[in-house]
Amino acid sequence: MGLVLVMSWLYALCSQIIIWLPFLPVPLSLQPAPLFLATLVLGWPAVQAYALYLVQGACGAPFFASMQGGLLWLAGPTGGYLVGFFGSMIFLAMMRPAIARCRWLLFPCLLTASALTFMYGLAQLSFFVKPENLLNAGLWPFCVGDFLIKPALVLLSLRFLWYCCDRSLNRD
Repeated sequence: MGLVLVMSWLYALCSQIIIWLPFLPVPLSLQPAPLFLATLVLGWPAVQAYALYLVQGACGAPFFASMQGGLLWLAGPTGGYLVGFFGSMIFLAMMRPAIARCRWLLFPCLLTASALTFMYGLAQLSFFVKPENLLNAGLWPFCVGDFLIKPALVLLSLRFLWYCCDRSLNRD
């Protein structure tokens, strides 16, 4: 339980690594990379920590972007992305055994997780943005980061961890 609590606080710290652009209702965030990496390394405890993070934030803790919290923040333009991360983490936790058997599945699974996040995010953002502006406000500006850079960061981080683990196991 201690690990889950501490991880939820780490997620809160990661959610503060953002860039607000004046023409977008949703900030650029590094948050998906550590969430996905934690899920692939730790599995279900990482998902439980994110659920706790959402509960703490919904209760008013300043855990969301820009030190925000409360149910109204979850009901706002960015709330769908926050819920989408949860769905994506569940997907990755379920795919973890398959990825362990076939590491080639990792990148497609990361892309699928990003797509799931955007499905939830765009669904909720559609209540705040005109339909003709939805993709410009909630998808296109994030594509390079969320479908290329962040998955590549997670992939490289996992490759490094696998390399270190393989080397330490071969020493014994």
